[in-house]
Amino acid sequence: MPTDLLAKAAVSAAAVGVLLSLLKQAGPRASGLAAAVPVNSLPALFWLAVEHGGRYAAAAALGSLAGTALTLLLGWAALAAGQRRDARKALAAPRRATRCTPLLAIAMAGAMSALVSALSRHSAPQFCGLVAAVPVIGVCATFAAHREGGSSLALQVLGGYLEGMWAKAAFLATLGGAWAAGAGAWAWPAALASASIALVAQHSVRNSQPGGVRHG
Repeated sequence: MPTDLLAKAAVSAAAVGVLLSLLKQAGPRASGLAAAVPVNSLPALFWLAVEHGGRYAAAAALGSLAGTALTLLLGWAALAAGQRRDARKALAAPRRATRCTPLLAIAMAGAMSALVSALSRHSAPQFCGLVAAVPVIGVCATFAAHREGGSSLALQVLGGYLEGMWAKAAFLATLGGAWAAGAGAWAWPAALASASIALVAQHSVRNSQPGGVRHG
């Protein structure tokens, strides 16, 4: 692997390690939310912007947004099916703490950054963004929760993950739009603000629903 790809992988992995260091101990919902943090796509999109400019990265962000939308659709279908099948078991099972998987996230962020950088030399930006949005961390976190606490815990993690995916979608949409508009580096704080607003709005709606199902 070329030296520049190794360097990008190492920098991305280190950044994700710092980001997730505070999430080593987390409840099911928080673990799912942490898994939704775009640890794969964010470093990859950053390097695409550095190498190819904002227009290219904006198209890649659009590809990541499409992948995120598909993940949401499939995830909600899986969550609805799981809740119907295991409703009684989910209500009766105790809630146990689960760990976020920082080592896996670190490794995947590094590998994804290197892969997307390599693909960008030969592939369309939308395809690079789509690859960067593959939900490896979310799938692994859900399976790990199922191994630890069964379907009840897995459904809680999946629910938190899907909640976080809405914020991820807001982040990617704002990031791509800002890059397309020529915002440059200002696209990042705008995207972070958009994701934060989405999380706050979700939290407010969730708390305003009496008797609503809580994931953690």
